[in-house]
Amino acid sequence: MKARRFAIIDKLIFLCLFIAFFAASVERHIGNRFGEVISSDAKGYYMYLPSVFIYNGIHNVTDTNFVGLITNKKGEAYPKFTCGVAYCYLPFFLCAHAYARVFHYQASGFSPPYQYGILMAGVCWTFLGLFLLKKLLLRYFSRVAAWLSILCIALGTNLYSYGTLGVGMSHVYSFALFAAAILLMDSYYALPSKRNAILLALVLGWIVLIRPTGASIFVFLFLYRVVSFTDLKERVKFFRTHLADLLLALPFFIGIIFPQLLYWKEMSGHWVKYSYQDERFIYWSSPKIAAVLFDVQNGWLLYSPVLLFLFWALLAKRRDPRTNFLATTLLLLVITYLFASWWMWNFGGAFGHRCYVDYYALLALPLAVTMEHIISAKKYVKIPLLIVITIFCYYSVAMATLYMARGIWDGPEWRWNYDRWWGLVRNTFND
Repeated sequence: MKARRFAIIDKLIFLCLFIAFFAASVERHIGNRFGEVISSDAKGYYMYLPSVFIYNGIHNVTDTNFVGLITNKKGEAYPKFTCGVAYCYLPFFLCAHAYARVFHYQASGFSPPYQYGILMAGVCWTFLGLFLLKKLLLRYFSRVAAWLSILCIALGTNLYSYGTLGVGMSHVYSFALFAAAILLMDSYYALPSKRNAILLALVLGWIVLIRPTGASIFVFLFLYRVVSFTDLKERVKFFRTHLADLLLALPFFIGIIFPQLLYWKEMSGHWVKYSYQDERFIYWSSPKIAAVLFDVQNGWLLYSPVLLFLFWALLAKRRDPRTNFLATTLLLLVITYLFASWWMWNFGGAFGHRCYVDYYALLALPLAVTMEHIISAKKYVKIPLLIVITIFCYYSVAMATLYMARGIWDGPEWRWNYDRWWGLVRNTFND
């Protein structure tokens, strides 16, 4: 009876969150900004679908007004982006296409049904990620700690912005796939099976197909719950013992990536193509680490300050396997160095450093360790910390609301100016 009551409460919380995200997304995209659902990078991810299903083939990119268009030797235009996000869009695109044809909308790939389809894709994938994350956290944490961590991720970070406004961008899709990967890996370590190995290979291939830097998840998965040198030796032994599963899974990993290789071969003549051309990692020797973390131009922790709480677990609970100290620390070092070395370290117009969104399912583990200790602390410690968490979540949602209402923050002119930005905040909430 108690379990059933908790299940009902879980569903109600998820339903309320889903309605809030969906309503915020619709409210921010209707009217003049409706076409922004499929725009910028999102249009580059998306163009695979109308090209194949509407315009009769991959050589027919009819809409060339988007970021990341490149041209081959024949003069044909094609996206620099890989097709991993298009896989995520696909069922929503097909439903939208059927709806457009049945109800006599323009079946062009960009009329209102398609915009709503991608909007729904972003919100649904966000909540798929949160659902899978909940399943993982409940294996190791109390229900209260798990939910507090999920609410911090959903409302206290820039996941909120990308689950409402930036629904066409790649990040919420990677977030959900990262959650699936860690859940499958946890299950595989507990009870190895060919089924889980194959599913994990498909998910990992999909992650890499969306964003090649997503391959950094292999570091985390290999070191997952490793807290000592003995654990590390056991992990190596584990993979030696189950080498047959890895060999069985490898074709599935390659198989999900293979359509992209075929596409590159057809369009460029090369099986593997570095399609970002002149965009490179130019700051290897002087990475912009402090700026990536704290700069007003999308500094990660400046816009998602609730994540500061995960560092307490990394410092104080290093020996707790649930913290994943070694895996998380090494992952954060690797991805921060990569982001800080990219030519555009702030990754353009964004709310907070958007690339970290992909990894929030992994970072939720040390965050949950902190939350569990806060919940069990004395009242004079617990209550002030819960107030701080609430303030951080409110701050992040309020800033995201300002960002959604006032447009992209980008470029050297985006700097703190009290009179200017307080005026924007006041006008936003007065509207």
